Amino acid sequence: MAYVFVADDFTGASDTLATLARAGLKARLFRDLPCPVDLEGLDAWGIATDARALGQGRITALAGRLGSGLADFALDFLHLKICSTFDSSPRTGNFVLMARIMARALGIANLAIIGGQPSLGRHAVFGTLFARGPDGRTHRIDRHPVMSVHPVTPMLEADMLRHLAQLGLEELELVPPGAAGSSFPRYYDALGQADVEAAGRDLAAANSRCLVIGSSSVAEAWLAAHDVGPASPAGPAATGDMAGGRPILAFAGSRSSLTTAQIAAAKGYDRFPITPVDMLAGGPRLDEVRNRIAAQLTKGRNCIALLTADPAGPVSAEDLAQASAGFVAGLVETCHPGGLIVAGGDTSSAIVGRLAPAWLDFAGMICPGVPVLKAKLSGRCLPMALKGGQMGEIDFLDRAHAVLRGQIHA
Repeated sequence: MAYVFVADDFTGASDTLATLARAGLKARLFRDLPCPVDLEGLDAWGIATDARALGQGRITALAGRLGSGLADFALDFLHLKICSTFDSSPRTGNFVLMARIMARALGIANLAIIGGQPSLGRHAVFGTLFARGPDGRTHRIDRHPVMSVHPVTPMLEADMLRHLAQLGLEELELVPPGAAGSSFPRYYDALGQADVEAAGRDLAAANSRCLVIGSSSVAEAWLAAHDVGPASPAGPAATGDMAGGRPILAFAGSRSSLTTAQIAAAKGYDRFPITPVDMLAGGPRLDEVRNRIAAQLTKGRNCIALLTADPAGPVSAEDLAQASAGFVAGLVETCHPGGLIVAGGDTSSAIVGRLAPAWLDFAGMICPGVPVLKAKLSGRCLPMALKGGQMGEIDFLDRAHAVLRGQIHA
């Protein structure tokens, strides 16, 4: 039986794809339910969605459709991949609602959650979630400098049992680090990597059909329980200049403090700020920026288009992501950059959805949590990197460029 996962955004989906591929599994990522012929020879596969940005009605419809389609595969195990920071709300990106609907469609009664991903600096102890911040310190998630002020789903509660209850999952058994659970639904603390592996072995020992919610630590747990891996530092990766000598296009939909600092530190790019209002409105001002970027790409210059903090008032995050997707897709289709870098989970999902690759394959690592993907577009493969707002070091953009151009090993 293949490892199957459904992700609520593309940045997280790419990390799980990388985790599985680096362990030696033949893995592939799809945008929707795949055809059986597309799965031939695969050990693992996933579906990346935009559920993280959706309201209750659209999540209900999406989860019902995917659950019904996945029922044809007679799964004993399904991983619902969410962000390692667990940011979600009852009204937006409610992953508990998604899990319940898919589990019901699949006839799976047992739900479990793995609460930390130590490999990414996410630690869970006494039911409380902590995460490393851009300052290098580890913060309780409701005091994290990025996630506590997330523009759509700020994390205001660090007690995960309370947080999950607010999303609709109550009466969870709290399983301490390294311990075994006795009932479902259950939540595993994970302070260190050994705790993740213990959770995987405990779930395997339960010998029951299960839907497991969590970050890529769920894949790490499953791999340990099945004696697969450990993951290599890079895994099977492309070598040489994946960009084919062409310039790199970057787009920053994330306006986190870390992404802002990464843009400021980038040395090899021309920068093009765009206000959210102009992005949504279109028109001559946006056309002017688009034409300037296209001209620089034609000259072989790497370019970053970035959304600015807009004082004009609140805008719809979903509408902004879709407008950004149209903007980026137009540049990709007309200018044919050698690689694409996107910062922002919702933005990444919208852009990949607009580009509509047949599938995405793992091609190497830029940094923990951010792999290189090769998107199979009509007529060519486009290497891309999808980065969450809180991912990467200060030199991320220059490092990503060096990896795509083959100047350092992916």
